[in-house]
Amino acid sequence: MHDHQRRKFLSLGFKTMCGAGLAMGGSPWHTLTGSASANTADGDYKALVCIYLEGGMDGFSLLVPDSDAEYKEYYESRGNLSVDRSQLLQLPKRNASTVSCGLNPFCAPIEPLYHEGRLAFVANVGTLIEPTTKELYEAKAVRLPTQLFSHSDQEIQWQQLQGQANGTEGWGALAARELARQQERDYLTAITLAGANYWQASSEQRPFSLRSSGLVQYAGMDDGTEWQRPRVESFRRVNELPYQHLFMDSYADLQRRAGDITSELGAVLANQPDPATQIPAENDLAAQLKMVARMIAVHPVLGMKRQIFYVRMDGFDVHDHQNKEQPYLFSQLADAMAYFQASIDEMGMSDQVTTFTASDFGRSLTSNGDGTDHGWGNHHMVMGGAVNGGDVYGTIPRMSVQGPDAVRNGRVVPTLSASQYAATLLRWAGLNEGTLDSVLPDLGNFAERDLGLFRS
Repeated sequence: MHDHQRRKFLSLGFKTMCGAGLAMGGSPWHTLTGSASANTADGDYKALVCIYLEGGMDGFSLLVPDSDAEYKEYYESRGNLSVDRSQLLQLPKRNASTVSCGLNPFCAPIEPLYHEGRLAFVANVGTLIEPTTKELYEAKAVRLPTQLFSHSDQEIQWQQLQGQANGTEGWGALAARELARQQERDYLTAITLAGANYWQASSEQRPFSLRSSGLVQYAGMDDGTEWQRPRVESFRRVNELPYQHLFMDSYADLQRRAGDITSELGAVLANQPDPATQIPAENDLAAQLKMVARMIAVHPVLGMKRQIFYVRMDGFDVHDHQNKEQPYLFSQLADAMAYFQASIDEMGMSDQVTTFTASDFGRSLTSNGDGTDHGWGNHHMVMGGAVNGGDVYGTIPRMSVQGPDAVRNGRVVPTLSASQYAATLLRWAGLNEGTLDSVLPDLGNFAERDLGLFRS
């Protein structure tokens, strides 16, 4: 076979190799042969699931102050975009100093989780280099994240938290590198259902990529189809040839191992029944989370102890038609989260799986007439049996455009750093204090390193 033909055959499997997380780094030296008979105890298992809300989720419409004075300020700032106070779902709180809040009515499916103590809100969290106030911001007396209010830059900032300059590694990737040391199949530590992302990316490895429907397969390489079978056999023979060139030999070896992992992991998943919990119809986020639940369910077979998952929901950049689009977005999000938690409960693993939200930034307090513009601070959610829920952590900001918490165009200055938020999550997942400082280089700038989100 001529060299150009060999190269053509080798290129056929490149997408699957990337999908299997093997294109860079990764150490898939072990296949799953015989794994169906594994008997690994799962009592020490923990999974961290990131729901990334692309575009800047409007947390100030998710969690709304409902006492007289605070709601008045909110209404005056938001005008036609304010959530009707009479429709808010009442949320009791344990901390008397926290402003009373209500939940957006379109998030009703997750309200019971809050009352059960398995859902918490983290108030006014955002990207910060060091503690920042309105006065420090306006005086330019504090270091700020790069390109505040820019989607692309703030997505990178949220997912990397590597200081002012955009780096090459996400805090999810750095955490996975530490957690993978405990595991034979390190390439299954970080898994994405939404393709490439900054959170799980590093210079050494990529996350293992899945789709909602299952594994990423070789295109046009179905050995169960008669007309494709000769192509499959030819591809296998090319990969099994001895190559003198080191790169070609290594590349063919990666292809072989990617094929082994894909087919054998597929067999493991095929033997795992779907959760009995009814999945919401036409809900892409729920479909991603269903596959996450299936992977969590087979972790004893795979011998996994720690895993981090990334899923993504688009559409939150509501500059226009916010009153029309946002109810749909919140409904889809709440349905998917409630479904996922019910699926995890069904497996008896509520205490071992923690789900959290993240987003580019919050929205502005002010209405632009039909929507909101890019903001800064935001409210987020953490869900799971280990969560000390039924409360709001952090400080609800004043919702006045002229108040002490807002800068130009009604952008709210965060009072909690995304690094503090991340550290609290990663500490639960098993990272020690020294590792947290290397994963989150700005964490040392903040006195409070643990937000107290988890039960002791």
